[in-house]
Amino acid sequence: FRARLDLALEITRAGGQLQVRRVPIRVDDTPLRIQGVVGDSIYRSARASGAPPKAIQAFLRVIAQQVDLGSIGAGDRYDIITEYHRAETGDVEVGELLYAGLKRARGKAVDMLKWMTNGRTEWFEASGVGERRGVLASPVAGHVSSGFGMRRHPILGYTRMHAGIDFAARYGSPIYAATDGVVAFAGRHGGHGNYVRIQHGAGLATGYAHMSRIAAVPGQRVRRGQVIGYVGSTGLSTGPHLHYELYRNGATINPLSVKFTTTAQLAGRELAAFRARLAALQGLRVGMPQMATAKAEGAPVSGK
Repeated sequence: FRARLDLALEITRAGGQLQVRRVPIRVDDTPLRIQGVVGDSIYRSARASGAPPKAIQAFLRVIAQQVDLGSIGAGDRYDIITEYHRAETGDVEVGELLYAGLKRARGKAVDMLKWMTNGRTEWFEASGVGERRGVLASPVAGHVSSGFGMRRHPILGYTRMHAGIDFAARYGSPIYAATDGVVAFAGRHGGHGNYVRIQHGAGLATGYAHMSRIAAVPGQRVRRGQVIGYVGSTGLSTGPHLHYELYRNGATINPLSVKFTTTAQLAGRELAAFRARLAALQGLRVGMPQMATAKAEGAPVSGK
């Protein structure tokens, strides 16, 4: 039977024991490169050229971060390079997108390479500049139920400053860090109930209140989108929701007034390695990788 793409197992019974023979299956890991000219649809054109649907969808997501997909027209050229594992049996597995290129008939060309730096994989331009990433649209899956400013407090019964915004969300929904930072506080905090505060640098910090459960500890470094807790109704709260605050130099400000952005820039040896990888991928031939015809021999393994 087939254990995985690169391995088959033959099992036979001999003298009351099972004999297992491993049969390696050669796999060519050469990435697949597809190029073509956009006609009436970049998706249909790429599919007709042999690009796997998974690769095209990933390609479009990357390109959409750089240009308006609606502006891509006939005459533009696409260049898709994806992981591609082809066994000598003819079976294939399509992996992750590695490179996304777009040469425009009019407008700036796009050259994006997937690269890992500081333990995080992201897309970089050919120059070594990473993607500019903005704050999450919401630190929780929910809608804004109360804005920033003066309001009548639903429990205290008098008008006072509402120093954040509230998101209505289901009890237990995960709460995400708005952007990278270090947890400055995690615990019980008066009317905030279970509360987490994250420092982001440049005098900015975010606060997350009324959690049912906290999933972060003080001093912990967190990344944008990392779960730091779960929606609850602890502290001065009338029901499950997230109270989200933004601080600048210790003072609360409207969370909707600031957009966090992070941009990575490669340099030195890492930039040289990045450029070498880019050159290697751009040097690949276009079309389906070819495999040699020789077959690998299996090695018997005995076992009960």
